[in-house]
Amino acid sequence: MKITIATVCYNAASEILPTLESIAGQSYNNVEFLVIDGASTDNTLTILEDFKSYISVLESAPDKGIYDAMNKALRMFKGDAIIFMNAGDYFHSPMAVELAADFMRENQDVDVAYGGLEVRPQKGNVSQFMPPPESEALEFLIEGSLPHQATFAKRSAFARTGLFDTAYRSHADYDWFLKVATDPKLTLKRMPFVVASFGLGGASSNLEKGERERHAVQNKTPLLQRADWLQKRIEIYQEIYLRQRLELERLRV
Repeated sequence: MKITIATVCYNAASEILPTLESIAGQSYNNVEFLVIDGASTDNTLTILEDFKSYISVLESAPDKGIYDAMNKALRMFKGDAIIFMNAGDYFHSPMAVELAADFMRENQDVDVAYGGLEVRPQKGNVSQFMPPPESEALEFLIEGSLPHQATFAKRSAFARTGLFDTAYRSHADYDWFLKVATDPKLTLKRMPFVVASFGLGGASSNLEKGERERHAVQNKTPLLQRADWLQKRIEIYQEIYLRQRLELERLRV
């Protein structure tokens, strides 16, 4: 099984080195590595030059944002499955891709496989996030999102969903996950290990903008307009509101 790793970057000289080192250090050899650079003007291309022996395709040209760049990779990738490991993120271990390839070989009916994530806040302690199992994924997507940095998607998935919707500036990956989770012809499955390390503070970390896009995505997803899912959404948001009220009261004490 050939795995495509795609890295999207722009003026990422300060953060891309750990990404490249983690990709170069993977134990799995049947890999295609695509780098889509948005015509960086800093030292990014110089750093990439040091890893040219690992890079299958390097494209450096202006783009219309991160999801436009990710779509460029989707149009050119030749692997059986693809993962996006963008600048600033990196694989949690040298075995991550090998473990994922083994998992997909053992679960050949799976179109999208996702694992856990190490989360690195700008301040505070590093933690690990393991998403819920696939049976709970759709309900979880009402208030959260699955991690694209820890997700391997086969060609079959994008054949049904199409490319990322660039109308969304920060949550097109969330829109894509909802398309996958609500498509009865696609199979989603959790892998029981941590795949990647993610640093908070990226494009999707603007809370207000991100939440508005999340709600817009939910409001145009056909399954979530059904009466049962509308009720479930209300209940989930009521629970979120209650948790926030309780936390505010706790902080006042």
